[in-house]
Amino acid sequence: MTDKNTTGPLTDEKVTQLDKAVAAAKARKAAKGGATASATTAEKPAKAPKAAKEPSAPKRPRLTDEEKAAREAAKAAERTAKKATRDAARAAKKAERDASRQPAHMRKVMKAAERLGTLSPEATLIFNEASANLPAAELATLALHIQHFNRVKATERALSQVIEAGQTVRIVGGDPRFIGQTGTVTKAQRIRCYVEVEGAKKPVYLFTSDVEQVAQATSAAAAG
Repeated sequence: MTDKNTTGPLTDEKVTQLDKAVAAAKARKAAKGGATASATTAEKPAKAPKAAKEPSAPKRPRLTDEEKAAREAAKAAERTAKKATRDAARAAKKAERDASRQPAHMRKVMKAAERLGTLSPEATLIFNEASANLPAAELATLALHIQHFNRVKATERALSQVIEAGQTVRIVGGDPRFIGQTGTVTKAQRIRCYVEVEGAKKPVYLFTSDVEQVAQATSAAAAG
């Protein structure tokens, strides 16, 4: 056997050297490939370990028909209790509202009281004593007697007195809001007159018997 890169025939020694050279080349190539693989492996970051999975919650056991019925009954009882609480709160609020609200007829009575004139201290004392000590029947009779007395006096005044425009008079009858107030007659007729009173939007229309001249009242008081 003859090697074209060598001269002369191949000897066993030359074959051995050739095999060593081939083996050395393969070794270098293998070493170079291993180094490259190591470098590539070193460049890649190591993967983080996967987090351990949390244990799943145990499955809720399926309720029996009896347990389902008991749960529904408990929910129904809770709804009933809440409704009863709401109804009780509404009823209490309504009762409080009704207690603070006066009946319709009482409101009318209170409005009528607001239209009454103001009593003098002497009249207030008499009224308080009578209302505190007399029964209802006697109070009603007393009120009728006072009304009759006022009617008699009004008739006497209507027959005897003459009311003229410009006179100062005191209102003693008619609209209770103006009883006891003093005003000036702006117009006088045979049995009617108009009296201008402070605070009134227009002259008060009265019977002539519903007023008395201030001078006459003062004279009567002095004579008494």
